[in-house]
Amino acid sequence: MAKAQQTFEKRLERVREITALLESGDLPLEQGVKLFQEGVALSKECAAELEQARIIVESAGQESSAQNGMAPGDEA
Repeated sequence: MAKAQQTFEKRLERVREITALLESGDLPLEQGVKLFQEGVALSKECAAELEQARIIVESAGQESSAQNGMAPGDEA
């Protein structure tokens, strides 16, 4: 599959497709290994993107708390 700027959602959907194919058990070994490798790579990309999003959300939350005079972790 081409790596032309896929969205998170498209990568996640491809991981789901690969998982279904692998779970079916109807693939030749070589094809299964290639799909597994693709799935692992896509999963790593998704995990990295999720980590970036987590950092952005936490940072925004900390900035918001600081603007409201709250310490990080305090609840309103």
